[in-house]
Amino acid sequence: MIRYCSNNGNGFFKIDCFSTEEPFAAMEDTPYDLIVIYQKKKAVSWREIAKWHRAGRKRGASPDITKYTAYFNGRIRILDTRDILYLESYQRKTSVVVGRERLRIKAKLNEEEGKLPKDFFIRINRHNIINMQHIRNVEGETVEMGNGETLYINDGRRKIFERYYREFIEENSMIL
Repeated sequence: MIRYCSNNGNGFFKIDCFSTEEPFAAMEDTPYDLIVIYQKKKAVSWREIAKWHRAGRKRGASPDITKYTAYFNGRIRILDTRDILYLESYQRKTSVVVGRERLRIKAKLNEEEGKLPKDFFIRINRHNIINMQHIRNVEGETVEMGNGETLYINDGRRKIFERYYREFIEENSMIL
């Protein structure tokens, strides 16, 4: 089934909306400057797309939070949040773990938690915030991360973690 949406008078874009299993066949003969593909349950209005497009043009930013800025070794370091495995804090110092690399930064874990997208990162204990995209295995009270390190889930946070991780897996079509 193909559905066509008119211009809607938005003045920014000519919008074609398709609802089909083979959208590329339907779009084959028309050139497009921008193609947005999203799941039906997470539909985005053209107003939101236009707002993101204008914000990106002004600042060179994307509509979602993918950049993380940290002060490391006297320099500002910009990381992609998708590359961060977890953050850990001991003795008022925080480390950002990216692969096998640890970046020691002067910051409180509570402050850094606010900089991270909440749909990917969750606090599992007093010392660790993990990126659910990099979980390799969850067994009982332990979480094995993508780099092979094992972290422990606090008893008081276990139910919350299990609920959020289950939702994360369902939303991202991952298999348990």
